[in-house]
Amino acid sequence: MILYHTPGSCSLASLVALAESGLEYEVRTVDANNRDEIARINPWGRVPALVLGSGTVLTETVAILFHVADRVPARHLLPPSGSEERVQALSFLTLLASSVHIAFRPVLRPDRLATTMHAQADVRSTGVQMLDSVLGRLEREIAGEASVLESGFSLCDAYALVFAQWSRRPQVRNLIEPTPRLHAVARAVQARPAVAEALGAMPDYGD
Repeated sequence: MILYHTPGSCSLASLVALAESGLEYEVRTVDANNRDEIARINPWGRVPALVLGSGTVLTETVAILFHVADRVPARHLLPPSGSEERVQALSFLTLLASSVHIAFRPVLRPDRLATTMHAQADVRSTGVQMLDSVLGRLEREIAGEASVLESGFSLCDAYALVFAQWSRRPQVRNLIEPTPRLHAVARAVQARPAVAEALGAMPDYGD
């Protein structure tokens, strides 16, 4: 499998999933400013994109996480199909993709939503309020002491790591309420041996 990944992007979650899976994979780094490069793989022009051995291209983080988990059920990367906790994991991952990810956009990239500096400032100001509210809800959804699910590590934690990192960016960190549970999850994920090894092997990875 080949993962197309951009440092600092949500494709980090897919990288963590592959590291924990024990499957063979290759990472190809994509320049965030070169959409033409990734568009050759993913017509939407964004990462992550996972090319399977068959040539099929998977896009969207939640789809990739479920695919990886289902390839190696013995690794218990997500709760077993049919269980109540599996539904909880799906609910949490969908929350991250549909609400949390989107809430960061006006704060980190207001230029994509408005053209003038004044309008961008308004977009960002409103976005900070929305993001603070969404992260507060996310904080309350975390059930374990250092994991999203009460039962322990899952790929929910891998995706949560992305937003813990984004919340530490200069445009965000001093404008929102603290999220200690989210950051406890992030520290636990980064301390896992397979994750630490995978991230350490990438010269362009930064915390």
